[in-house]
Amino acid sequence: MPAPPVHKFLSTLRKSNLLSPEQMAVANDLGHRSDTLSVAKDLVKRGWLTNWQARQVLAGKSRLYLGKYRLLDVLGRGGMGAVLKAESTSLKRTVALKVMATDLLKSEVALARFEREIQYAATLNHPNIVRAIDADRVGNQYFLVMEYVDGRDLKEIFKENGRLPIEFACECIRQTALALQHAHKRGLVHRDIKPSNIIVAKDAQDGRPVVKLLDLGLARIEQEDTPTDDSITRSGQIMGSPDYMAPEQATNAKNADIRSDIYSLGVTLFQLISGEVPYPGETVMEKLVARINTDAPPLSSRREDVPPVLVHIVTRMLHRDPAQRFQTPGEVAALLEAFVTNPQSLSVDQSAPALVREVLTIDAGADDTLNLLVGHLDTRVTDQPLRSSLRRKPLWPLIVSIVAALIVVGGVLFALSRQAGPRVRPSRTAEQSVMVLPEKSVQADLRSRIASAFRVALEPRPKADVTTAIS
Repeated sequence: MPAPPVHKFLSTLRKSNLLSPEQMAVANDLGHRSDTLSVAKDLVKRGWLTNWQARQVLAGKSRLYLGKYRLLDVLGRGGMGAVLKAESTSLKRTVALKVMATDLLKSEVALARFEREIQYAATLNHPNIVRAIDADRVGNQYFLVMEYVDGRDLKEIFKENGRLPIEFACECIRQTALALQHAHKRGLVHRDIKPSNIIVAKDAQDGRPVVKLLDLGLARIEQEDTPTDDSITRSGQIMGSPDYMAPEQATNAKNADIRSDIYSLGVTLFQLISGEVPYPGETVMEKLVARINTDAPPLSSRREDVPPVLVHIVTRMLHRDPAQRFQTPGEVAALLEAFVTNPQSLSVDQSAPALVREVLTIDAGADDTLNLLVGHLDTRVTDQPLRSSLRRKPLWPLIVSIVAALIVVGGVLFALSRQAGPRVRPSRTAEQSVMVLPEKSVQADLRSRIASAFRVALEPRPKADVTTAIS
């Protein structure tokens, strides 16, 4: 579409309150000497507007605040709403806003459940989980405030590179499994593990890769009784990703537990390494029926250079029977850590029965995020906070519960250790050496290969220019 007249662009910009009075005076002066696009580009170049903000103003949109948060960009959209990059006007801190679609929270029961689950999300504190900071609402728009992670999700990385180096993929899934284990200990199930919910970033201090898991704030609470209004559960069934969904979750979303997350994590690992999902059907129904009725193909059938032990690990993660999978994400993390550190330290037990079986850049034609979510909101901070805040609860009940749980788990593990061993276990040689680091040269080589893969994967794509808004 054509660019608006410069006076109309400046009028919309003034209404947006994105610029200070001094900056607005400079913009007006530029408007006397330049055309609309030149003014917009100049303001972006000066750092006064983001590329996305400039495109919104060019499109005539002036409401670019959500309460006390200045909207900077759209990071992604899905069935549950959108994730926006924003800046707190009071703290000058960059955050991510998970803005919920209003039709998901129409009933009081669904709203109460949303508030209860974000409280649980606030108790999670793990380096591999995107941290929940606050929750608020403006009018009838509810949103969760999360830490902003400057990275790229695995979906974007995979889309650009195709199948990924084995060490890179295993390290990403290992860190994700650690995040799920932390949530599992607190009774949370994610239910929507997929590449787009896994962000890869760099550690600010040493530059090492860090994986962050998204959307645990909307996870199901395992111990919680199912509410009478299961609108969120039904939405989860509709919005769940068929390519990554466990068989038991496909038949009934209420059946999903932590082992369903392990299945989805296995599908993700399968795709990253092989270049495709295990069940690439043409329709949603075809994909769901296939995983319910047939075993997943072995990873080696899609990529020949995968070591047998890794094939076995993925096969067990993808077992149709939840009881035959790994029972906790911690088991998956431990095996992948041993595999990445020293791939020869583990071996398949041959005596065991075989387990066969962007920042999103939105163009002018598609950028309706604000219309759907915040197009009719004003810029005032609501004086009606959520009924429940994210106050942290006393820690001593949690500590007592953890100690009690450790005692029980210890007894169970002792009893299980006297029964048949696991289907995947270290060889006798590995049992003596699994805790011993590999030789320095091997260890340095593995670190170098993983670091090289991360550098390629994290290479940012060029952002769209403001001119794309009027093409």
